[in-house]
Amino acid sequence: MRRADRIAFLLATVALAGCGGGGEAPLGNTASPLPSPAGPSPTPTASPAIVSSLPDALTVSTNEPFYTVRIAGDVMTLTGVDTPVRRFRGTGRAVAADTREWVARDGQDALLVRVVRKPCEDDMSGAPRDFTATLTLDGHTMRGCGYVGTPAPPPSAAVAAAETIPARFVGRWNRDAAACAQPAASIEGVRVTPNELWFHESVGAVRRVETLGPDRLRITADYEGEGQRWTATQTLQVAGDRLTIVTDGQPFSRMRCPE
Repeated sequence: MRRADRIAFLLATVALAGCGGGGEAPLGNTASPLPSPAGPSPTPTASPAIVSSLPDALTVSTNEPFYTVRIAGDVMTLTGVDTPVRRFRGTGRAVAADTREWVARDGQDALLVRVVRKPCEDDMSGAPRDFTATLTLDGHTMRGCGYVGTPAPPPSAAVAAAETIPARFVGRWNRDAAACAQPAASIEGVRVTPNELWFHESVGAVRRVETLGPDRLRITADYEGEGQRWTATQTLQVAGDRLTIVTDGQPFSRMRCPE
C-alpha cells in the first residue's frame, strides 16, 4: 500500500471509530464473525481492552529536517528549524501492545505519528532514546526517535558513565516495613544489585549507568520477563531511605529494607 493510501486509510478508520464514541482503535485486522445459527441471539460480550506499554504523552524528534512533536492528550505541537509553531488537534489514535499511532490535523495538513517500543539512537548525536518513531507530514515520512521527559545526553556530554550501579542505590526496597519483613508475601518490592534490577516478574541487566547528580542516575537495562524481552531507560534517585524509579514518566517509590 502506498504511503498516501495508508494515511488516507488510517484517517478513514479513525473517523469511523470516532462515530462510535471515540477512544483508541486497536491496531491490526479483526476477524469477520461467522454466521450465527437460527435461534435466540447470544448476549454480546465486550472485547478486552488493549493496553499499550507505551505512554500516551511523549516527544518525537527527527533529523534533516529537524522536527519535534510534543504529544499531550489530543494536542500535538510541532516545532522545527525556521518553522513556526504549529498545533494539531488529534482526530484519532490506534493502539497495540508495543505500538501507538496518533492522527491529527491543523486545517492545512494531516500529521501521523507512529511510535514503537524499540530502542533508538539519535542520528546526529548518538544519544540513546527510548522509542523508535516515524513522523508523516503532508505525505512525507521522516524517521526519528521518541522519549519521555528530558532526553538523555549524547555519550560525550554525560557527566559520568559507568557499567555498575553505585552502592548507595543497592539493596532491597519495598512498600513499607511490613512488606520488608515478609518479602515473599509482597509483589511490590524491587531489589537493586550493582548489575541488575529485580522486580516481581522481570529482571533488567544493566547496560549503561549515567550519573546525573550525587543521588540521581539514568540507567539503560535489558529486561526479560513473562516470555518477553525489552530495553528500558529509567532514572533512579535516592532521598534518605527512599528510592524512586521513573519509567516512561511514571514514578515508583519504595523504602529501603534493613539488611
